[in-house]
Amino acid sequence: MNILKTKIPPPIIALTCIVINYLSTYLINPIKFPNIEIIGILILLVGLITAMLAIFLFKKDKTTVNPLNPEEATTLVTTGIFSITRNPMYLGLFFVICSTVLFFGSWFGIIILIFFVWYINKFQIIPEEEAMEKLFGNKYNEYRKNVRRWI
Repeated sequence: MNILKTKIPPPIIALTCIVINYLSTYLINPIKFPNIEIIGILILLVGLITAMLAIFLFKKDKTTVNPLNPEEATTLVTTGIFSITRNPMYLGLFFVICSTVLFFGSWFGIIILIFFVWYINKFQIIPEEEAMEKLFGNKYNEYRKNVRRWI
């Protein structure tokens, strides 16, 4: 069936982005402003909750959470957080990376966030969408018309 263009799990991509954010602060002076850590914590919580809600719904509907094998999906989940975004786990990772931009004060993190969205779209989301369309046909196409890819 569908073979993803890459076999690097999205959490590894996100972790790599976070490490690069951190290391960039040794080359570029970090940004700091009042309450930056509090804002970072709030964004981190939003990211973790978003991803956990998605995982919970996948487990509840007994379908695969593994992003490397979307063709193993047994159910098209469209309720809960999936009624707001088609990719809540990737959105959650985006928020987690965003929080580290603030924690570390990484100017370069803005470029990292743009890279993350581009990479996940190209190598993860588009191949997943192709697999979902093959598995669920018109039901998936209707869902795709009504719910945005990110937010």
